[in-house]
Amino acid sequence: MKLTGKTILITGASSGIGKAAALRFAQDKCHLILAARNINELNEVKKLVEEKGSTAEVVTCDVSKEDDIKKMFAGIDKLDAVFNNAGLGFDGKIFEQDASKIKTLVDVNVLGMILVTKYASEIMVKQKYGHIIMTSSVAGLVPVPGFSVYSATKWAITGFTASVRRELSKHNVKVSSLHPGKIKTYFWKRGGIDSDEITMSSVDSVANAVYRALFTNIYKIHVPFYVRVIYLVYRWFPWLVEFFLNNIG
Repeated sequence: MKLTGKTILITGASSGIGKAAALRFAQDKCHLILAARNINELNEVKKLVEEKGSTAEVVTCDVSKEDDIKKMFAGIDKLDAVFNNAGLGFDGKIFEQDASKIKTLVDVNVLGMILVTKYASEIMVKQKYGHIIMTSSVAGLVPVPGFSVYSATKWAITGFTASVRRELSKHNVKVSSLHPGKIKTYFWKRGGIDSDEITMSSVDSVANAVYRALFTNIYKIHVPFYVRVIYLVYRWFPWLVEFFLNNIG
């Protein structure tokens, strides 16, 4: 019960990985700040969290809007951890992409995550402890054809996490990146992406991995295990992974 009595902020908490993480954390009798755009879905998650014996508050927040992020952090004096998880995904080759969708992806997946980290770190540096976990992707470790813009946003977060980890380490603030593979969430349908659910892992497996990682010194969280294998193979044999992605996967 390592989260008992702690305050944890989760963005993108209304569904998918964020919701699963909220329900996993709630088993430890903690206080959760649940943030997303859909207030009705947030209230449903809040109810489930409270049924597990934890407390929760909900905040409507579009992370592409700095004013929403500022309001989310207003009044927060103590913050033990942040699961910086809100994100979007669209597929399509770069020459087929709509410019407005590209901007939306960058605003949510990159700028939003950076700003949440900025305001969270201000609190954590003052209190001299904390942990920020940021959701990247397997696409933030290896190139994924057909997801070039999405991959760019996730590579950005992988690099951002590595840099921020070094900035905050001397303040006793831990920073980790999460790299899920194909996970069974609404992400695919919302982005209009065709994908076979049989090959996907569960959101609970990701939530459990995030729970285990909290307040440890882990740099990268890979879920499922094959993500780490792909990452290591790509580091040493990039041509092999690129051949697989281009011709098989």
